[in-house]
Amino acid sequence: MKGRVFFWAGCSVIFVFLSLLGSGCFLGNLPHFPNLHPQVDLAGKVIDALSGEGVVGAEVILRDFPERSDVTASDGSFFLPLVPSGRQVILVSVFGYAPKSEIVEVPETGSFSVEIALLPLLGKVVGFVFDENGQPLSSVTVTLDGEESTQSNENGAFSFEEVPIGGHVLVFEKEGYLPSVEEITVEEDSVVVLEVTLLQPTGSVKASGNQRER
Repeated sequence: MKGRVFFWAGCSVIFVFLSLLGSGCFLGNLPHFPNLHPQVDLAGKVIDALSGEGVVGAEVILRDFPERSDVTASDGSFFLPLVPSGRQVILVSVFGYAPKSEIVEVPETGSFSVEIALLPLLGKVVGFVFDENGQPLSSVTVTLDGEESTQSNENGAFSFEEVPIGGHVLVFEKEGYLPSVEEITVEEDSVVVLEVTLLQPTGSVKASGNQRER
């Protein structure tokens, strides 16, 4: 009989404790712990520092959370979800540009956007245009990649400043001469020097180009 009494008494105590716990009596005495790492979505864009155009194919990584990464789209945009608030470092790299570490202050609430400008790695192209007799040719139109053009001076010289690294195509044209096409490769902080010979239609020697770097 005593055992049954103790059993029912124990059940009553447990029932009362659970009732108090459910009503929040004990919870009210517990300290409130704020969320130490609020997270927000981060959208951004990587642009060319000179042209302002979006850079495609750039790898974007959150340094301290490398699992949060993306590759920029055709317009240079990227998206990193659930980025912890506070100071973060974004690493950006892509061929043809100097890599960059961008420090940002991520807010605790709302969305966040950032624009990161990359400096292109550049070289220089200079050259000289001659006729088949070795005489300098002036007023030769030289076009780089079908976009940028210049003309040779009285000494047959021409140049292009701040040319992005990588492969390029130069087209040489002058009335009364056969056009010439030259493919070149520009490296960082290098100068590509060309010597190009243009032929008249009746010439027997083929057009030639000679690339060297210095």
